[in-house]
Amino acid sequence: MDLDQVVAPLAACGVSGSIAVPPSKSLTQRALMAAALAGPGAGVENPLDAEDPRLLYTGLRAAGWELGWERGVLTSGGRQEVAGATVFMGNNGTGMRFLLAQLAATTGVWVLDGVPRLRQRPVGALVAALRQLGAEIATLPSGESLPMVVRGRKLAGSAVRVAAGQSSQFVSALLLLGARLPGGLAVELEGTPPSRPYLALTAEVLEAFGARVEVHNGGLTWWVEAKLRPTRYTVEGDWSAAAFPLCAAAGAGGQVEVLGVRRFSRQGDAAVAELLAEAGCRLRETAAGVELDGPAERPLHADLRDSPDLFPPLAVVTARVGGRLEGLAGLAAKESPRLEVMGTHLRALGFDVSWDSDSFNARPCGGGPAPPRPLDPHGDHRIAMALAVAGCLVPGVRIANPACVAKSWPEFWSAWCGLVKRT
Repeated sequence: MDLDQVVAPLAACGVSGSIAVPPSKSLTQRALMAAALAGPGAGVENPLDAEDPRLLYTGLRAAGWELGWERGVLTSGGRQEVAGATVFMGNNGTGMRFLLAQLAATTGVWVLDGVPRLRQRPVGALVAALRQLGAEIATLPSGESLPMVVRGRKLAGSAVRVAAGQSSQFVSALLLLGARLPGGLAVELEGTPPSRPYLALTAEVLEAFGARVEVHNGGLTWWVEAKLRPTRYTVEGDWSAAAFPLCAAAGAGGQVEVLGVRRFSRQGDAAVAELLAEAGCRLRETAAGVELDGPAERPLHADLRDSPDLFPPLAVVTARVGGRLEGLAGLAAKESPRLEVMGTHLRALGFDVSWDSDSFNARPCGGGPAPPRPLDPHGDHRIAMALAVAGCLVPGVRIANPACVAKSWPEFWSAWCGLVKRT
């Protein structure tokens, strides 16, 4: 999409229809990394073809991994030695952290960088953990942030401690690294990470590729054995993406079927279905996915520490029906400062909302009218899609830089417009 802005379609009569969500971004990136490490014969079927997976794919290729991507299938062919490379990761925080851990154990000189926002996103705790294993990573004098120069080498050690309070991705990156180390790796967590279900996703992918993963000490110690084998892994639909059409039905009313997701998926964001059901929506499993009838009829209360990506669309529903969302401190380190951005935009749309560093509160309100200026999603795909949900409720919502949805759902706008009922 080349437009500078779009006007989100109003769902005055509710939403209606079926929408196919893209493959899971989280699973695609984990499976891509595991397939690269597993070597010839490994592959990923139905990967998400979007900006973030493409950035990780390009970064792995620059570092010598022989990967192909044709007709909806990723294939692995092993790795050729290269002297080094400069790798640009855009605003892909997951891919950057996963790749950093692998480059630390890959002989060569690697420069890792990204857009200004990625330079602000936390990575210091992962760097500290990698240094425990012998990694040589040079950062700017200002602190542990990009750009970084990594002098890759064989890493030693079978155990590592990591401060996990900022991101579960630090732990996932170490588990993916441990699957490559000859003696495997035990990862001891200092603090409870946000987004804990993503650790189960990492374990699911590693186990699909033959690794053995164990969890001990109440979830504070994770251990992975290095026995990856070539596997063909199929990526399921993305529950993070499914949240947007489901929240549109919850906010504006109507009925929507989301195709390609499993109700009882291990993806943490599958929790959105039960949260909306608790708010009064009717939820059913179908042969092809899930179906939800709206609108929500009760205030929405939820702790989103384990599923923070649900905040942008759930914030819209909460703004309409009232309620409180908690466990949001980690949003400050996402693609944008999501709590502040969503709160500011919803207030501009006439909703009665307030927030602090860890919570979001709303009184029931219909919102409107929309301001004449376009709302800036700050380059954040999930903010742009959440504003589309808000546009179902408030007429005339203009969204700047709509193409930023390409990070996770390139066909979002064409799919979205098909959901709105015609009067």
